[in-house]
Amino acid sequence: MRYYGGIAPRTGQPDEKLPDTFDRKIISVDCAFKDLATSDYVAVVVIGVKGRKRFLLNVVNQHLDAAATEAEIRRQRDAHRWANGPAVVQRLKVNLPGVIEINPQGGKIARMFAAAAEWQAGDWFVDRNAAWSEPFIEQITMFPNAAHDDMADAMSQASAWLLQHRRRGWMVTDAFTGRVIDDFTY
Repeated sequence: MRYYGGIAPRTGQPDEKLPDTFDRKIISVDCAFKDLATSDYVAVVVIGVKGRKRFLLNVVNQHLDAAATEAEIRRQRDAHRWANGPAVVQRLKVNLPGVIEINPQGGKIARMFAAAAEWQAGDWFVDRNAAWSEPFIEQITMFPNAAHDDMADAMSQASAWLLQHRRRGWMVTDAFTGRVIDDFTY
């Protein structure tokens, strides 16, 4: 697991620094189908993208009805300035610009396998100090056998969308540090 925002307890080395700006931010939402105590949770995941790196900026995982889901998406959008993502699409599209409806393809397991390569490459970073970090990590590492998979679904559908919507061009990076030397994206 790669982290940002803290110090590695075993090595004492600082984690990855959170970028000051991002190439894009997205909000990915895994909605529950019903508003019951026994229903799945709603997962709202905010991701900042800088080059090939993906920073989990916030994760909300709660039982929410349609109105509360919409309110939470608006809260996250306001907190992180701008973002796109699937949501309670019909209601949000009316009053909130930038909402993109996504019908996830390939099934949960296929999406998770696709996202796994990015995690194995060290392209995803989790906030070391956030209250949601440990439950998120547990859920994605236990997938598909965890009690819930909402956060894993929201992350993997965002990963799939990002893979399909890459910026065109190329960049030169230092092989040892990952620092961008030159960026030729358009």
